[in-house]
Amino acid sequence: MRQRFGIAQALLGAPRLVIVDEPTAGLDPDERNRFLNLLAKIGEQVVVILSTHIVEDVTDLCPRMAMIVKGEVLVQGEPQAAIDTLHNKVWRRSVTSDELPQYQQRFNVLSTRLVGGKPQINVFADSQPDSGFVSVAPDLEDVYFLHVRSAAHQGAAAPAAAVQAAAA
Repeated sequence: MRQRFGIAQALLGAPRLVIVDEPTAGLDPDERNRFLNLLAKIGEQVVVILSTHIVEDVTDLCPRMAMIVKGEVLVQGEPQAAIDTLHNKVWRRSVTSDELPQYQQRFNVLSTRLVGGKPQINVFADSQPDSGFVSVAPDLEDVYFLHVRSAAHQGAAAPAAAVQAAAA
């Protein structure tokens, strides 16, 4: 309700630009969907700048986006176009906790997530890294991790990045 009230207040003066910061944080899934629909509707009339770490919100809501880390724009454009650059280049495999460091050394590991208590890794590679990997559809989170890790590897440390997106 606070988020909706804040948006209502912001719209009183008929602005051309509305900026929201982490608008869906702390919302249950149903309320999150309602609020994203509200932002999308507002975005038909007003430029909405959405600052969030929830990349799924950007994929669902924003026609244009920029990933900004420490003031540097790493990626900009349409979210789906950024995702499409990773088509057939993201591979997934479950590994043991003991194997994880070896995979992190051998491959460009985008992310690690525990699934059923076992590490599951997403790897960026032009072809199948080894026989245990399966190709998966990339998402904006894979784009985010690829660019943030690349920037960090190139000396531009990026521990806390925000995704900025313009919805209009």
